[in-house]
Amino acid sequence: MIAVAEIKNKVDLPDDIKSSAVKFSEGEFLHTIIKKNNFKKTLETGFGLGLSACHIITATNSMHVGIDPFQANYNSTGLKNVEKLGLKPLLEFYADYSHNVLPKLLNEKRTFDFIFIDGDHKYDGQFIDFYYADLLLEKNGNIVLHDTWMRSTAYLVNYIKTNRKDYEFVTQELRNIAVFKKIGTDTRDWLYFKGFGTSKSFFTHKTIAWLHNTNDSFLKRTVIKLKDILK
Repeated sequence: MIAVAEIKNKVDLPDDIKSSAVKFSEGEFLHTIIKKNNFKKTLETGFGLGLSACHIITATNSMHVGIDPFQANYNSTGLKNVEKLGLKPLLEFYADYSHNVLPKLLNEKRTFDFIFIDGDHKYDGQFIDFYYADLLLEKNGNIVLHDTWMRSTAYLVNYIKTNRKDYEFVTQELRNIAVFKKIGTDTRDWLYFKGFGTSKSFFTHKTIAWLHNTNDSFLKRTVIKLKDILK
């Protein structure tokens, strides 16, 4: 099995899309938390450049489920990176939407102890991923959310904190990741609901949305450099 330190030297990161990828520090964090908890049954929604998958598989040396209908938009770079590292035999990949695949896995009575949600970043898409991830997750397993700078993700984080007492928020140092540990069973009655609005990440969300919708310029390149330094 390839060492986690080798991933950075061997993967391909095209300049035009690498800014949206999981950072190496984040991948190393996923690797560490998986090794620490001896997680073996892992799944992720969203695949991108394959950095999260590479770090997850090197941590488990076990089959990993990846779900992403948009690999063609990345020239299949994520799948190529997994293959380049010799990890393809340990990848169960679905080129489909998570809202199609997750119910299928549930019907097959599959279970997981680690689920990384990094696919559709609209609130409703993320909520659907969490809804099914919860049903698929074993007790003491982890659900990890990426891109907490986004208001949609911040809302989901607040929803879990305020409405799901069967999950424990795990404090950690990375600003762009939220970790939840499943500690029990959902016992809410059908009337239970707590508001979960948040103003967190408003400025950050607006800034990065501007970066994605603005043509290349010196100001844009400067802001991107500052963003990467702050992360």
